[in-house]
Amino acid sequence: MPIKIKPHVDLKLFEPKMYLVTIVYDKHVSWEFCVKILMGVFHWNEENAKAIAHEIVTNGEGICGGYMLEIAESKAELVEQQAKKEGFSLYCLVEEV
Repeated sequence: MPIKIKPHVDLKLFEPKMYLVTIVYDKHVSWEFCVKILMGVFHWNEENAKAIAHEIVTNGEGICGGYMLEIAESKAELVEQQAKKEGFSLYCLVEEV
């Protein structure tokens, strides 16, 4: 007869909340810079980076990806630092999904 062991610890697993990182377009930011950021920071391939950059330039903003909060904030900060370094006033939004 098999023995059933009842665990003493009740484990509850949860999925972390996800946050979208969105680049907000500034008319002084070049399309090429957007593509460079999307490929370098968000690791999009060239085709997807160009599509997202087109969305940013035409619609005023574009979603770059969904991440856990700490990663989303780090990527947004990195984008803003690189933009400032190159003389652009680009900024990102981090929003809960």
